[in-house]
Amino acid sequence: MTQTNRLSKLVKTTSKFPKRVRNALWSRAFGRVVPMVGTAKVQYLEMLPNKVVVQLANHKAMQNHIGQIHACAMALIAETATGFVTAMNVPDTAIVLIKSFKVDFKRPTKGAMTAVATLTAEQQQLMQSTDKGETLVAVSVTDESNEEPIQCEMLWAWVSKDQLKKN
Repeated sequence: MTQTNRLSKLVKTTSKFPKRVRNALWSRAFGRVVPMVGTAKVQYLEMLPNKVVVQLANHKAMQNHIGQIHACAMALIAETATGFVTAMNVPDTAIVLIKSFKVDFKRPTKGAMTAVATLTAEQQQLMQSTDKGETLVAVSVTDESNEEPIQCEMLWAWVSKDQLKKN
């Protein structure tokens, strides 16, 4: 049985709204919780307990010197998607933290980029049943050509909020 936390309850509650309204609500709300995500104008397209999809338009504020999405912004959407799918599965008594990430840049990008982060059933079970742990969260980042200009490895950890306060 899947346990729910406050984030997953919020997502479930807003799922009754039309897709466009729901996506705008998520993007605005989560952009306030994580200001960097709001500043970058990351759009939340899909939020499920085992999958999160986010998108970043190739707008001027996120471009590099050659008019493509900046390398840091590419890493941001991979980190955002993997972080939110992790956060939807840990208990409310825990906090999620990125432990490490690796990004390999394979080729120039074309247009907007989309990150799709997924968890296996085993990863979800581990997160929901332990106060502390870590896992590599799978993420695919594609551009408008539907190819992957970057490949990422995102290691997420979660710890009890009480334990974090002790340190």
